[in-house]
Amino acid sequence: MDFVLKDEYSYRGVTYCYVYQDINIDMMKDWQVRPSDVLIATYAKSGTTWMGEILYQMRRYHPEFDSQNLEDPRYILPYVEIGTDDDPIAVKCMDKMCSPRVIKTHLYYEFFKKQVEQDGLKVVFVLREPKDTLTSYYYHYCQRMFGFTGDFHQFFDLVRQDRLLGGNIFKMNRDWWQMRHLPNVHVVRYEEMKKDCPGVVRRLGEFLGIPLDQESIDQIVEMSKIENMRKLAVVGRIRDKDGVPLMDTQKFLRKGIVGDWKNHMMQDEVEFVDDCVRKYYDPVGLHFDL
Repeated sequence: MDFVLKDEYSYRGVTYCYVYQDINIDMMKDWQVRPSDVLIATYAKSGTTWMGEILYQMRRYHPEFDSQNLEDPRYILPYVEIGTDDDPIAVKCMDKMCSPRVIKTHLYYEFFKKQVEQDGLKVVFVLREPKDTLTSYYYHYCQRMFGFTGDFHQFFDLVRQDRLLGGNIFKMNRDWWQMRHLPNVHVVRYEEMKKDCPGVVRRLGEFLGIPLDQESIDQIVEMSKIENMRKLAVVGRIRDKDGVPLMDTQKFLRKGIVGDWKNHMMQDEVEFVDDCVRKYYDPVGLHFDL
């Protein structure tokens, strides 16, 4: 199946499409990093929305948060690189965002090297077992926004060809993982969020300097459960020029379970991922002990 995304293009060897706006290595060079700024870095379908909701709920307990300051919903949790008229990219709305500002990205580490290493930008890097990530990404590709109509195995051909939207999952995770030694980079595993979300929230609070008691932690965990996020229907804001949603909330926030890849992958696909893990992850000590 020779699938091509709408307005597909390549930048620095990575595939992007029409919702990725103005991709440029210097696109965030003028970012004036505030001490309370937080960047959520993930490969797609690795828990981005879940972590975004957790940090959004945590903002209320941050010393800089002003509950009287009404914030435009369009400026909450923007992406650095993904945007529509209803959801502008971060560079177009950062000055209108209230502190603490939380911003998301699926871009490689190289785009943020200055902000992280020189400006001390705080990063929450979330990673997920790659087979589950790719399984979830297949269903994401089938959304109206991207229009993929093939089966999982045809989708996996794109993985083999290194043509996935947003680039190589193994390279992206490897490069961010190698920054874990920095004091302003905090690593969270998706599987850890599933197993012990209260513990994840507690450690995030310590990393970000946000005081949280047990009651606050319990509230944050409750509000960020998948059934509550579905009610918020954040992705329903993403619409085409005729006002029709490009994302189905129920499909966007799918199962969220660990191990679903076993219901989809053939043996040769499993072996391909395992080979990539040995090539990219093993040399840098990145392992998934599930």
